[in-house]
Amino acid sequence: MITIQHQETEKSGIFEAWMQSTEEGACTDPVQVGEMTYQRPTPQRMVIDHTRVFEGFEGRGIARQMVLAAVDFARSNNRQIIPLCSYAQAFLTRTDEFQDILR
Repeated sequence: MITIQHQETEKSGIFEAWMQSTEEGACTDPVQVGEMTYQRPTPQRMVIDHTRVFEGFEGRGIARQMVLAAVDFARSNNRQIIPLCSYAQAFLTRTDEFQDILR
């Protein structure tokens, strides 16, 4: 299971993807499997500048989950997203579903 954690400062923020796995029936400590960073040039704008899924964890929808967490955060905080990162840009501009938060 993937858990997304969010941290924010006055000028930037990060969404981190964590996964807790099991080994032989026992749970292991959570492992960070990805990160997405953004800058805040104004209080109401988030510039997503980097999305990264760590080696060995690709292809599991982790980047998608981080971008969706950013969308939820932007919507609930009346912010707009400027997707500079190529992944975020491709994902968010693919459909009309996210036009309300794009700048």
